Formats: sequence, C-alpha cells, structure tokens
Amino acid sequence: MIIEKIKYYLKIFLINLFILYSLLYLIELTINFKKDKLFKNTRLYYLNSLQDKDPNNKIYLNYGVYKLLDKKQNILPLSGYENSKILLCLDENNQPVFYFSDKHGFNNSINKENDFLLIGDSYVQGMCVHNKDNLNAQFKKFSLKTNALAVGGNGPLLELATFKEYKDYYNYKSVILFITPSNDFLDLSKEIKNSILLNYLNNKDFTQNLSNEKNKKIKISILDSFFGNKTQRLWNDFLSVYHFNLKSLINSLENLYKNKKNQKINYEYLLNKEIDIYFIKILNEFINIIEKDKKKLYVVFNSVNPDILFPKSDDIQNLKNLLLNKKLGQIKKLLISKEISYFDFNEYILDRYNKNNISTMFKRIDDHWDHYTEKGFYEITEQIYINLLR
Repeated sequence: MIIEKIKYYLKIFLINLFILYSLLYLIELTINFKKDKLFKNTRLYYLNSLQDKDPNNKIYLNYGVYKLLDKKQNILPLSGYENSKILLCLDENNQPVFYFSDKHGFNNSINKENDFLLIGDSYVQGMCVHNKDNLNAQFKKFSLKTNALAVGGNGPLLELATFKEYKDYYNYKSVILFITPSNDFLDLSKEIKNSILLNYLNNKDFTQNLSNEKNKKIKISILDSFFGNKTQRLWNDFLSVYHFNLKSLINSLENLYKNKKNQKINYEYLLNKEIDIYFIKILNEFINIIEKDKKKLYVVFNSVNPDILFPKSDDIQNLKNLLLNKKLGQIKKLLISKEISYFDFNEYILDRYNKNNISTMFKRIDDHWDHYTEKGFYEITEQIYINLLR
C-alpha cells in the first residue's frame, strides 16, 4: 500500500515537473526567437563539423592568456597555437571567423619589415572581423606594413610581457600601443597577482624564452591540458544549440532581479590607486624599452563601449567621467611629459556619432555591444593615420 502511494505521488511529481519544464522551454524559445537567436550554432558546432570534414588538419579554439593567470605553473603561454588554423569567434551573423596563426601564435602574416608593431588586446587581434578587415589589413590601405602582438583579454601587463617576449622576432620601425579604457584597469587588477607577469615589469632582463624548442613543447602541453576535452563537449553543445539548458530564460531572470534591486555597477577597482601606479609604471617601461631600441612610440585610446559612451543612468555617467576624464587624463599627462604622441578615439566618436547611429561603428552580438564593425576598424585606422602618422 505504501509503495503504491509512493509510486502515485512520484508519478504526479514527474508529470508536473515535465509540464513546468515544457512551459519554461516554450518561454526560452520565445525569448530566443525575439532575439533572432533560435537554434543558432555554437563555436563547438563549427569546430567539430569542420574538423570532421578535414580530420588531418587540426583546428583550435582561440586562446586567452587571462584564463591561466590563476594557475600555478612554471611557464605562462603568452600566445596560442602556432602555425595553426584558429577559430577566433562567431560574428554578428553567427558565422565563424578563422585565422591562421604565425610561427609565434599571433594573428599575422609575418612581414620581413614592418612600419609599425601593434600592441593590444582583442581589438588589435581582430575581434570579430575577418582578416581582410582587421587592423593589419586596414593599415595596408594606407601603404603601411604592420604586425600585431595581441591576444583577446590582454591588459597592460600582459601586453608588456608579450612585447618584451616577442618584439625581437619582428622587424619594425615604431610601436603603436592600444589602450582600451573599458577593461584595461580591471584586467590589470588581476594581472598584478601573477608572479610571472610581475617579473616582466620588475626585472628588465626577464624572459620566459618561449620561442626555444623546449619551452615551445611545454607551452603546447599547457595549451592542450587547458583545452582538454572542451572541444568534445558535444552533449553540452547540443543542449545549448537547442536551448534545453534554459540559458536565456535564466539570464533574463537575473537581469530582471538586478534591475529590480537597482544594483549599481561595481567599479571599485577604478578607485584603487595601486592600479594607477602599476599602469604608469608599465607605460614608463614601454617608453624606456622603445627608447633604448631607438624606436618611436605612439599611443591610441580605443573607444569605450557605447553603453558607457552614451550613459542611461547617473551611475554609468560617473563611470564614463572616471574613465575618460580622470583615468585617461592621468595617462595623457604622462604621455605629454614624455613627448609621446597619442590619439583618443573616444573624442572622435563623441564628436561625430550618437546613440542612434553608433551601431555603424560597433557590432552587437548576443544582445550586447561587441567590437568595432568593419567601418569602425577602418575609421580608427584612418584617424590614426591622419592624427598621428601622416
């Protein structure tokens, strides 16, 4: 009798659970339909489907150094797989963007001679445009040869480490350092906790010798270990493509809760003076190295994202003022004192664009502002040429 009751209540519970999940799933489908994200393929889908068609040529996911900053290891890889086909990202049309990495793992076709070596993060690496539209390609339109030492997610200290580690393998006349105010200060707050990166700043002769054969093998083993079976998570990929994980619904509920609570943006790290000191120290190290090598340095300030450029709340307005006035003001003061030429793309955009037409300059991917459009990459390059280089 007791067993029969248990079976009965269990049956009722499972039926109600199924009905509840079905209702939630319908809501999930509706949300994704309205966002034009219904049954969109993922990076893993493209990676595995293309790999199946060409099993002899390995395809890799794009690597971000920041993902290994909290790992304790003797070597910190500063770039991804070398001489390989890399799946960089999915663009605004949900199509894959690939590049072929150079012999050091960067998104380049190495030139024998370069007018400029570009240092930066995902903007300089080329997110999320095809190589015919990235910064290297845009500079070619002005008859300038460039190579880029850049990885998505890099902040100032990682950029310094990458520059010191690999600069001597690229023949160049001058350096353009790109600073991204939206996230560089947050990135730096995490990078200074890594002892290997601090060695690049505190020891002028420090290097990991990542280009020698022994360390190349160690680097590849670390990358292989990091990615592990990530590229084979077909079950998770299936759940994501067909929305069985209810991800959009969960995100919508989280956003609703945040809005209801009127949660303020957390930018306490921007009030940390230690981060400012490190930032200035890193810039001085860049300046010293480049002067020692008898090169010239230019600095470009990437635009902050449109949500900050055109704030909808007092909190975001305060963030905008803090970034564009106080933080960049400190850096510009240093550059002026060192006679370093710079260009602030924020000023250009604010002078010519508004919230109604900014979508011509920035892509919107997965319902948030992403990197520059093809037009955006062209215009920043054109303005660098006009204001700094010509």
